[in-house]
Amino acid sequence: MSESTASPGCSEALSIALDLGEKMVQCGAEINRVENTIERICAAYGYKKVDCFSITSLIIATVRPENAEPVTQVRRIYNYTTNLNRLEKLNSLSRSVCSELPDLKTVRNRINAVFEEKRAVHPSVLLGYMLSAAAFAVFFGGTLFDALATVPISAVQFTLDTLIKRKGVNRILFTVIPSAISGVMAIGFTRLVPFLNQDKIIIGCIMPLIPGLQLTNSLREMFCGDTMSGFIRLLEALMISVAIALGFAVPLIIFGGLRG
Repeated sequence: MSESTASPGCSEALSIALDLGEKMVQCGAEINRVENTIERICAAYGYKKVDCFSITSLIIATVRPENAEPVTQVRRIYNYTTNLNRLEKLNSLSRSVCSELPDLKTVRNRINAVFEEKRAVHPSVLLGYMLSAAAFAVFFGGTLFDALATVPISAVQFTLDTLIKRKGVNRILFTVIPSAISGVMAIGFTRLVPFLNQDKIIIGCIMPLIPGLQLTNSLREMFCGDTMSGFIRLLEALMISVAIALGFAVPLIIFGGLRG
């Protein structure tokens, strides 16, 4: 396939569109939105015949300029997470690109700027994480003391989970680590304070780890016709859930099982 016969800038426009689409997938965007964004950006730069296929690990797009050979590019995506802050900025960027048509170098710099921005975790996020764990402990029948016990456990859990996401390591495998440490801490608290309910503390700590958003997105994508990407998300969500269960099960087996 020769790019020399393609319309001027076709390869560059497609590359920029795929850059943006790749970053959106890495932030947890819906697949149909990613494909639509790539098609709209190419159309904005004058290339209206675009075929795009995407799943969570791969994007393939072909632009068919008039009087020239088609240009196809592929992007392999190795990991992704959920980052709604970055995703909102990328959505805004895609809209401004379609309306303003800046030069491609400017677009690439703005995409890189979104990911180079260092954003510290706001204390309210940690507070919300701890409150949700405490609330779930009470919701499932625990006492106020059980809820208080989940606070330090969920703080450690949140810190480990955040570090794992930033390092970009395999989410399924390393979900076991914060789960196992949380299980050990829950067992330790109930050994030190016998009137605490171990099962309620563990349930409270498990709930914030459950990939509920990913599960919801997987079902939504399957209902919208993106069956393959939806099934991949669903399978990964189920595997993460198994990893969470395994992480909590290991210390329970080692230290003698569950006690109420």
